[in-house]
Amino acid sequence: MTNRIDRFKESVESVAGHCVITTDVAAVLSGIITGLNAQRIASSDNPPNAHDIFNYDVGISTAQAAIAETGTLVLDSAYERHRLVSLVPPVHIAVVNASAIVETLSDALTLLQKDKEISPAITFITGPSRTADIELTLTIGVHGPQELYVIVDSSK
Repeated sequence: MTNRIDRFKESVESVAGHCVITTDVAAVLSGIITGLNAQRIASSDNPPNAHDIFNYDVGISTAQAAIAETGTLVLDSAYERHRLVSLVPPVHIAVVNASAIVETLSDALTLLQKDKEISPAITFITGPSRTADIELTLTIGVHGPQELYVIVDSSK
């Protein structure tokens, strides 16, 4: 499993994300928030209303799975109360259990499959939001967060 976790970390960082592997999620989360000087923090456990989410500095969510080969987070709407927390604030912090890191997309979908059905809404996040125009000029953060931090909880 360690190789899979290390590969996931490398993949996240290869797409301009930040990844920390820890057994102390609270301390790392606090350090990131302090370092960002974030004032308004939204969480998927206690989300603000859809209108107010645009005024938050950071959104914090959990990921139900992660894909090592691409550094992709998988958020299942059946567990995340409010997807906008991961999509609207300029910084997204996601927490994922090390045991939920799988090799491929197929493995992630198998993990999420419940009673032979997969949730109707799954969000896949690979790094900060990025887009390019016809001139191939890359822009970060137009359609989502400008920064992505992933905390891998290796205590479980």
